[in-house]
Amino acid sequence: MTQHLQTMMCEYTILIIMLYIGVRCLNQRNNKIIRSFSHFVFGVIAFQIINIPVRMVDAGLVRMPAAVVFVLNCGFMIAETFVTYEWFYFFESIQNSLFVEKKIIRALRSIPLVLMIVLCVVSWWTGWLFYVDDTGMYRRGALFALQVVLPYTYVFVTLVSAIVYSITRREKRSAVIITIALIPALICSVLQIVAGGSYVLAGLTLSAMFVYIELCMEDIRKVEKLEVIEKANHELENALDMANKANNAKTVFLNSMSHDIRTPMNAIIGFTDLLNDNLSDQDKARDYIAKIRSSSDYLLSLINNVLEMARIESGKTELDESSISLKSLDSVYWLFESQMKEKNIDFTWNVNVKHNNILCDVVKIKEILMNIINNAYKYSLPGDSVAVKIDELPCDRDGYVRIRTVVSDTGIGMSEDFLEHIFEDFSREQTSTESGQFGTGLGMAIVKKIVDLMGGDIDVQSEPGKGTTFTVTLEHRISQNVEDAGSVEKRNEDYSFEGRRIILAEDNDLNAEITMTILAGAGMEVDRAADGIQCIDMLEKAEPGYYDLILMDIQMPNMDGYKATMIIRKLDDRRLADIPIIAMTANAFNEDRKKAFEVGMNGYIAKPISAEDLKMTLAGIVEE
Repeated sequence: MTQHLQTMMCEYTILIIMLYIGVRCLNQRNNKIIRSFSHFVFGVIAFQIINIPVRMVDAGLVRMPAAVVFVLNCGFMIAETFVTYEWFYFFESIQNSLFVEKKIIRALRSIPLVLMIVLCVVSWWTGWLFYVDDTGMYRRGALFALQVVLPYTYVFVTLVSAIVYSITRREKRSAVIITIALIPALICSVLQIVAGGSYVLAGLTLSAMFVYIELCMEDIRKVEKLEVIEKANHELENALDMANKANNAKTVFLNSMSHDIRTPMNAIIGFTDLLNDNLSDQDKARDYIAKIRSSSDYLLSLINNVLEMARIESGKTELDESSISLKSLDSVYWLFESQMKEKNIDFTWNVNVKHNNILCDVVKIKEILMNIINNAYKYSLPGDSVAVKIDELPCDRDGYVRIRTVVSDTGIGMSEDFLEHIFEDFSREQTSTESGQFGTGLGMAIVKKIVDLMGGDIDVQSEPGKGTTFTVTLEHRISQNVEDAGSVEKRNEDYSFEGRRIILAEDNDLNAEITMTILAGAGMEVDRAADGIQCIDMLEKAEPGYYDLILMDIQMPNMDGYKATMIIRKLDDRRLADIPIIAMTANAFNEDRKKAFEVGMNGYIAKPISAEDLKMTLAGIVEE
């Protein structure tokens, strides 16, 4: 009795396991392999449903009419053969073997199943496989061995096919999986032949568990592969999108640059021709020269802005903080004071702070102020006003000060729609033509990027016909190491360098001619060197003190300005080694300025050279 109960518990456990696997298969029927596997699973479930009452009758737990017992046993044997048939068909489908590919062989594979059905039916009359006696008990017939042989024909063929498959196709992983899955079925088949019972069902159930786990893992691997592929596709799409945006941006950039460069170049070429035709008319000549200078200033501004944007966007721009006095920003006021007066614009400047000394990148601060004030100047009409107010706000961070700079004007203003795009590259308000001024459309983009780099905020309010107000708020560390330098006074001097001698190291003939003319006009005697080697040779051949300073270009053939400066600083005669050297170069970035001072230069002038800036720089060096 105990043995029968244990058998029943095993049967119910098998049924529960297969029902669970069957439900899981239903949830994954979109997978073709699992869909094929599910036919086998549901065959096992049907087999087990029939098997349970058969076992109960065999154990004497229930009694049934002879006809019912016969039908149950027929169903049991047919279901058993059907399950092994589905098992065989499933593996052959995976392997895509001859049993699936060839039509004739496909027909032969059904012979054991058809034969089992026929034998079960005729056993009602012949008792060949089994029969039911008068007491309602199941008895084996003369051909009972076929009940084992026919189902296990499928199991045996599947196992042999798996081995052949692994050898011929060299897919070891698939072969190992199939072989491992078939081992429980094979072992239980031997037990059934030797000891009887339904060991085949237990073996097939274990095999089904192995296979299902492997199919799930394979499904997971496919999902993971799909996720990797989708991620790669997404990254490729993003890269393509970025490439398209970059290409579009390049197109916009080239179109904008083409227009913005041709506009001043057209003016320069046109007014140069007019100047050549009107040299005798001094009034016209002066007007043409002024317009040529204005156009060249605009072209230089455009180039500087483009280079600055390139530096910022490449991530090469860094903050170079130093201790300064906020009163030193008055120099920005003096840069615009005369222009504002000439245009009849009321220009006011007010600084009201408690902490005057701060640590900041003064070049970047001035760049912010100059771009905003320049916009206010360009887009204000005669009679308008421009006001700059710098004040201090409360700051929550210890050791820091919050500085707010407000630049407001009563000029032509901007529309609300344009305000949304004001910080974009090459953005310009259409109504700017009312002021007669044209900008590059990069100034505000540069300002926004610098403010972001410094961790600050910028806000703009504007209304057409009423003016514009920019508000920039930045936090700076308080500095204790700066003496109050006071306000910067405007310099307007006539520089004289009578009797001074200078070496000009410049390889370009036109640049050399311009510089030598400016210096000669200020009273200097100039000797030119075409490269760094000639410069060093001229200095060494001269008596100490003969030359007062050197104007050194950076990019020259044979030896550049940096190397020439380092060699000069290492000369044995300190009177020659300590001669003042001023860098004069088209390398106009802050990093280039720093490198010039690092190699031992005393000053720095960026090309194209302004006569006033050159004289002021030379005066500062000579006075020292």
